[in-house]
Amino acid sequence: MRPGLYLALLLAVLALFIILLGGAAVWAIIATGMAPEPRAVLLIGSAGILLLLALLVGVWVALELRLVRPVEAITREIETLSHARTVRPIEIADGHVTGGLVDALQELIAKFIAARQQTHETVANAVERGETYKRRLEAILLDMSEGVIVCNLDNRILLYNQAAVRILKRPEALGLGRRLFAMFDRGPVLENLSDLIARQRADKTRKLRVRRQISCERHDDGAPVNVRLALICSDAVETEGYVLTFTETEDTDEEEDTLPPRPEFYDFDLFTRQPDREVTEIPLRELRCVVFDTETTGLEPSEGDEMISIGAVRVVNGRIVRGETLEQLINPGRTIPKASTRFHGLTDEDVRDMPLAKDALPRFHAFAGRAVLVAHNAAFDIKFLELKEKAAGLSFTNPVLDVLLLSAFLHDHASDHSLGATAERLGVDISNRHTALGDALSTAEIFLAMLDPLHQRGVITLGDALNVSEKMVKIRKQQAKF
Repeated sequence: MRPGLYLALLLAVLALFIILLGGAAVWAIIATGMAPEPRAVLLIGSAGILLLLALLVGVWVALELRLVRPVEAITREIETLSHARTVRPIEIADGHVTGGLVDALQELIAKFIAARQQTHETVANAVERGETYKRRLEAILLDMSEGVIVCNLDNRILLYNQAAVRILKRPEALGLGRRLFAMFDRGPVLENLSDLIARQRADKTRKLRVRRQISCERHDDGAPVNVRLALICSDAVETEGYVLTFTETEDTDEEEDTLPPRPEFYDFDLFTRQPDREVTEIPLRELRCVVFDTETTGLEPSEGDEMISIGAVRVVNGRIVRGETLEQLINPGRTIPKASTRFHGLTDEDVRDMPLAKDALPRFHAFAGRAVLVAHNAAFDIKFLELKEKAAGLSFTNPVLDVLLLSAFLHDHASDHSLGATAERLGVDISNRHTALGDALSTAEIFLAMLDPLHQRGVITLGDALNVSEKMVKIRKQQAKF
C-alpha cells in the first residue's frame, strides 16, 4: 500500500475514534442523569467534523495524484504507443497505485507493435513487386532528354523528370501537387486542353490521337517553350489528366552537369484529388505542406539576431518528398557568436559569400508557394521571416502548424516537448540534428507520425489542428504565469 493511502486510512481511523469517544462521553453523561456540557459537545463534534473533512481531502488528493492522473497519463501513452514504430517504456510518474497494470499494458503494446510490424513487412513485400515497375519507369525518364510533366485535371503536377527541372530552371516552383501555372502561362494550356477533351469525347471510333503542339511562355522570363500536350485516358475513354513534353529552347550544355542527380517524383493518387476547398476543411493527410527550420545567430529575433540558414522539404498526400528540398545559407550581416557555432557548426567563413536574408527569402517564398507551413516551435522561425518581409518585398500569409503545440495536445501528461523528446515518444528516429534541413526532415517525420494519433483524438482537418493549437497556446500562457 502507498504512503498516501496509509495516511488517508490513519485519518479515517482517528476521526472515527474521536467521534465514537465523543459519543460515548455524551451517552455516559446522559446515563448518569447529568446534563451534557454544551461546550464539550461542540468541541468534540467540531473536532470530529474537521477530521472527517481532512479525511475526505486526503483521500481525494491521494486518489488524484496516485490514481486519476496516472490513469490519464497511461491513456495518453497507449494512444501514442499504439501508433509508434518502436517499443519504449510507458512514461508515467512514480508513486502510482495501478499495480501491475503498466507492465501488462507494456507487454500487450509490444505484442501489438510486433504484429503490426509483421503486417507492414508483408505489405512491403507486395509493394516491392510493384516498385520494380516504378524503377523501370524512373530509369526511362532519367535517360530522356525531353522534359516530362504529368498533371491531373485540376492542373496539379503528378510527375516530372530531371530534364524538366533542368530545362525550366525553377526547381523551387516545380513540385508534386503544385499548380502547373506556377511555371507556365495558363491560357494556351487550358484553351488547348479544353479543345482536345471535347474532340476526344466526340470521337466515336476511339482512334483519335489526342495530342497537340503548342507554345507556352515561362512565368519567370516570358521565354517561349514548345510543348506537346497529350491527354491521358482511362479504359472508359474518359480523360484523367494530361502530359506535357518539351525540349531545350537554347544551348545549355554547359549547365547540364550543374544539377545533382536525384530520383524522379510521382504521386498518381493526386488523380483523385478534389477541386480546391476551404483550406481549413482539408484533411491533414491531404495537405500540401512545406516543413521548414532555421538556424540563427541567437534566440532573440527582435534584439538583432539573424537567420544564417533555412531548410525545407515538401510533404504531399501524407508522405515526404525527399527529392524536393531547399537548403540555403544566409549571410547574417553580423558576427556569428561562438556559442551559436557550437550549436549548429556554422561559422562566419561558411556564410561570408552567401546572400543576405532579403535576397535569400524570395527563393524560400517561391518554394513554399501557398502550402501550409509546418515547423517545431513555429513562432520562433516565423518571427525571423516576418522581420525580413518588408526588406524582401514579400509576405508569408500561409497557414502555420506548430508541431510543438500538437505534441502538447497529444502528450499533455509530458513536460518535455522538445524535438528529441517528441520523436522518442512517437518512435521516430532522427538524425542530422541542428542543421536547418536535417531538423526540417525530422520535423516532417514527427508530423506524419502524429497524424494517426491526432485522427484518433478527433483532429482530422487543418481547421481542427489550428483550433487545438490555439487552445494549447492559451493553456501554455496560463501555465507560464504559475
